[in-house]
Amino acid sequence: MKVPKYNLFILYLTWYTFKVFCWIYFRASGKGYKNYPKKGPYLIAMNHNSLIDIPAMATAVNRPGYTMVKASLFKIPVVGWWMRRIGFFPVKRGAGDRQAIENSRGILARGDVLILAPEGTRHRKGESRPKVHSGIVRLAQEFDCPIIPVGVTGTRKILPPGAKVPRPFKLLVRIGEPIHLEKVEVTPKNQEILQRQAEMVMDKVYELSGDQFE
Repeated sequence: MKVPKYNLFILYLTWYTFKVFCWIYFRASGKGYKNYPKKGPYLIAMNHNSLIDIPAMATAVNRPGYTMVKASLFKIPVVGWWMRRIGFFPVKRGAGDRQAIENSRGILARGDVLILAPEGTRHRKGESRPKVHSGIVRLAQEFDCPIIPVGVTGTRKILPPGAKVPRPFKLLVRIGEPIHLEKVEVTPKNQEILQRQAEMVMDKVYELSGDQFE
């Protein structure tokens, strides 16, 4: 199996272009950069309010990472080609996507950074708290690596559902302290414990993002 690998030139060109755009247009800022590990694999858990959340992470990472993105986006001409070259890889919604899981494992085994939104999809203001997928804690347990909670604020105003053009609202990214999970064997009998750990991770993310639910 070939593990996803970004094109360094295209990645950095995209990364720095988006950083400058966010700094100028959204007055983007970040807090807590010191919380990122300087080496070794780790996972980033982030909230997901808008299509611009994932690109916004370009303004707030200490080194390039890989991101799981819904598979349908890769069917868009040119966009799919570009996404693969900046470290995005597809995941099919619904039943567990074995290829996406194996790609995630390969990325962490290689010592790289994996960015995930455990909610699985965007949620709208006023909705109930979304169900959290436990995949992120399963990976953290398997590779014994930390999870960095990250709260993204402002993207719902910048690009709300249905909007075509980003609006110039302030973008803030808060990076929390690393979460080192209590060691649990990843087996079906421990699913309830793993789910509680995933909920705890998202509690930290929501504290940072300020997201509230009905």
